[in-house]
Amino acid sequence: MNSGRDGAATESLDLVEVVDRAASIEEAVFLLRDMLGLTHVTFHMSVSGVAPLDYPFVKTTYPPEWISRYVLHGYFSLDPVVRKGFSTDRPFAWHELSLDEREQEFMADSRAHGIGPQGYSIPIIDRAFRRSLLSLSADMALDGWTAFIQGHALAAAQAGQILHRRVMEELSLDAQPRAGLAPREIECLFWTARGKDAKAIAAILDLSEYTVRGYLRAARQKLLCRTLSQAVAKAVQQRIINP
Repeated sequence: MNSGRDGAATESLDLVEVVDRAASIEEAVFLLRDMLGLTHVTFHMSVSGVAPLDYPFVKTTYPPEWISRYVLHGYFSLDPVVRKGFSTDRPFAWHELSLDEREQEFMADSRAHGIGPQGYSIPIIDRAFRRSLLSLSADMALDGWTAFIQGHALAAAQAGQILHRRVMEELSLDAQPRAGLAPREIECLFWTARGKDAKAIAAILDLSEYTVRGYLRAARQKLLCRTLSQAVAKAVQQRIINP
């Protein structure tokens, strides 16, 4: 009989093999949902590497009705899962999110349309600092969901890495790092290009203003620029950011 650890390792291998061998990314997402017994699975990649809405690649098992509603109501700019997922490098459960009133309404609307009361998202960042987000949702009580995540988080994270790699290959994207910039340095440059100052960027990324200024200074130095505006222009020119 397999121990718990052996069973988890076997499940991880099975999930990785199924995701890797699927005929398409879309098929892989549906297979992942079915193998884990989930309500829905969504894989969302930011092709530009910074903002989740810049050249997005999305495959999901969400019903067409919810996808249409999501687009019609402009939920992409309100979705707290996407906001959190593209500003952190740590997995998170949806019930742990700090939500304002509008975000609470959005989450209630998603639940009303069958997305599931529980969710868990896994951020993925590659060597070129491109980001993706694998999100799982299910119709479970919180206690059962917590136990489920504890048992399946590793397998899901490995499957997410495979999905990320497959999308990179499908889109023929270069996975090499550019200018040695760290993910946070690129993010801070991106928001600077969008006209945000250090204080506003700090609020967006949940960092201190001092930390943001440090990232911007490091980015400017790595790009061999004397001013921040020159660094932003160079980052755009080299397609490190796409404001």
